[in-house]
Amino acid sequence: MRCSMFSRLLTVVAVITLTALVPAEARGAGTRTAPAQSAARPNASQEDAVRALESVPVVKPKVKAAAVKTATPPTAVGGVELAKVQGSITFYTNRADLVADGTFTKLEAQFKKLYPKVTAVKVIAFSDYAAGVRPLMESGDYGDLLLILPSVKKSEYGNYYAPLNALYGPEQLYFYERWSHQGLNYGISVGVTAEGLIYNKKVLQQAKVKVPLQSASQWLEALKKIKGQGLTPMYLNAGARWPLQQWDKYPLVLSGSTQLYERMLNENKPFSGPTPVHRALEVMHKLVTGKLVEQDLSANCYESSQKDLLRGDAGMLYLGSWALPELLSRSAHPEDLGFMPVPGEDGASLRGQLWHDWAYAVSCRSHNQETAKAFLKFLLEHLEGDSRGFIPTLKSRAATLPQLTEYLSYSPQLLETPEFSEHFSAVSRRAKIDFYQGGYLQALLRAKNFTAALQKLDERWAQARSGAAQPQ
Repeated sequence: MRCSMFSRLLTVVAVITLTALVPAEARGAGTRTAPAQSAARPNASQEDAVRALESVPVVKPKVKAAAVKTATPPTAVGGVELAKVQGSITFYTNRADLVADGTFTKLEAQFKKLYPKVTAVKVIAFSDYAAGVRPLMESGDYGDLLLILPSVKKSEYGNYYAPLNALYGPEQLYFYERWSHQGLNYGISVGVTAEGLIYNKKVLQQAKVKVPLQSASQWLEALKKIKGQGLTPMYLNAGARWPLQQWDKYPLVLSGSTQLYERMLNENKPFSGPTPVHRALEVMHKLVTGKLVEQDLSANCYESSQKDLLRGDAGMLYLGSWALPELLSRSAHPEDLGFMPVPGEDGASLRGQLWHDWAYAVSCRSHNQETAKAFLKFLLEHLEGDSRGFIPTLKSRAATLPQLTEYLSYSPQLLETPEFSEHFSAVSRRAKIDFYQGGYLQALLRAKNFTAALQKLDERWAQARSGAAQPQ
């Protein structure tokens, strides 16, 4: 009796053991047909069960790998539905140079290799982009991929452009929020430029100036050393006016706060009081009074300043990295050009100020939005920005221009230049203070009494804050 019970118990154990060893597919999971040797069933005879048990192969890791093989290919990558990337698209751009030199033709060929169902990418460039695209937008037929016009209000983005939130997250891009409205992101910057000091390496070496300069005090001392070499230490390019906009940007470096401009709306004396704006203007004034810049502040010497820098007759220029490609193309020794962050307050860490470019956008009226999105991602991930002095908008990509590599090697805290609020812009207009244009700064440099001129700016700002406009 015991043997009979033991035999039946052995049969049950054999069957249970067999069931545990047979892969899930063989036990009826899914729709696959079970392997022949794994067909033991609970009602099989003891002999069949034992034979089946002996014929079960040892389970190896490759069995699990086979299960992974059943996974279906991804239907979307990086927010793009792959099955819909096909057909043709039209891209309106401002890069006529890249159309003329064949860059976009090469990019199209590469893109079509990645997405064989794409038949064509038609690229149309406008030298005056706003004038060319605005009529198309008004007609409702403005292609598939384009650039956001600055004149389009954020509240109107949804009328023209498709949301791009699925493509990238805020931690992946510079200026992610710049073209966002009510939680939807409609634009991605083509590239990013950095503000800093473009300098002649040999001039600084001869003057025994070490880089990077760590503070405004070191900056002034360095310029004095260059002046001692009989050279022009630095060009403000005050006569050209627009380069003076750098001194509206410099307060951001000094403060390290992107809320700087908005705080001015609550300040009584932003120009003459103890503020970052005042400290920036004071540095500019010291450059002039110390004769550390060009002597004639009324002459437009922008072109000659570039030549002097390249020849080694001048030490540095305070400009954005967008100026590097032009300077490099004109230089017989491009390796002599360096680029570093503009130094800030004494004791503070280095800060690098970034500025956005035009923004890519996808038309909300496009019938091929997925292909447009795929090409947008392709451009961000493959188009080089050296010809524009760009740091890639995609943070995972490295800058390739040597001067930008140098700039970033100093590990500055990177600050994204904020946009002015509508309130700030309205107060500025009423005060007739043209931030980022250079006009009021040009007048300030020509003023006989610098302190009185700053106080006058404060008065105009206070009146504008109260809602009063300046007299015509």
